[in-house]
Amino acid sequence: MTTTYLTFGLLFAAVLGLWIHRTFWAAALAAAVLSGIFTGALHWLAAVWIAILAALALLYVRLREDHGLLNKEVWQTLAGLLFAVYAVAMSLAMLPGFHRVVLVEPQVLSPGAAPYGISVGFPKVATGIIILGLINPLVVRSWSELGRVLARALPIYVVTAVVGMFVVIAMGYSSFDPKWSTLFLWFLPVNLFFTCLSEEGFFRGFVQHELSRVGSNRALASGVALTVAAILFGLVHFGGGVQYILAATVAGLGYGWAFLRTGRIEAAMAVHFGVNATHFLLFTYPRLA
Repeated sequence: MTTTYLTFGLLFAAVLGLWIHRTFWAAALAAAVLSGIFTGALHWLAAVWIAILAALALLYVRLREDHGLLNKEVWQTLAGLLFAVYAVAMSLAMLPGFHRVVLVEPQVLSPGAAPYGISVGFPKVATGIIILGLINPLVVRSWSELGRVLARALPIYVVTAVVGMFVVIAMGYSSFDPKWSTLFLWFLPVNLFFTCLSEEGFFRGFVQHELSRVGSNRALASGVALTVAAILFGLVHFGGGVQYILAATVAGLGYGWAFLRTGRIEAAMAVHFGVNATHFLLFTYPRLA
């Protein structure tokens, strides 16, 4: 387990490196992959899949920026779809070589709740890092900018949390259940820097951002992009059933709204984490059994 912590510690350093420098996050990600292979946390194939993902990301960026390319829109669309499909396949661990690591075994947080544990998927986090590192570095550049972004995201968090919790209660998916658990000390860093970063990196940092640039009517494109990204975000939560898909789609609209309003991934991450933390601390988590 100690060697596993080393691998994911390096992966965490790669996440933080997105706010430092490309060399830092790239070196930390490479070190995390090598550590995982040598310690058995990853199969050597994992390095191949991640390298292919990075190559597809660079190919997409090159086609997007080559304004003299014949049939540029066609080639860029094909490259974007290829990257998106591959990224989803890798994030969902459909490619061999990745092992989901359980940090905390499932436990019942309150009476009537389904068991909940904490685990980390390496490929999902690596995908978020590559998108924000190579395709769209939509991160803040200073503490003052972060403060402004979070201030603009705060009212969106309030609306998203109220609407989202109303939806899950109305569906009978959760109930009001204030509580404290020391498990939250694990939940906070893993959910914010691994789950929220990776999911917002893909759905807002890639899907929503790229679709919003399509066509000449940017207002229409932005609305369509926000909606499509939210629907896709809901659909990838199919493992939780129809109720979970609906709840995730509603929440995704809030995360996309925060991203649209600020143009920074931290806003979407903050609203996403805020809603998840509200659910964890004040309502039955993850759902009623």
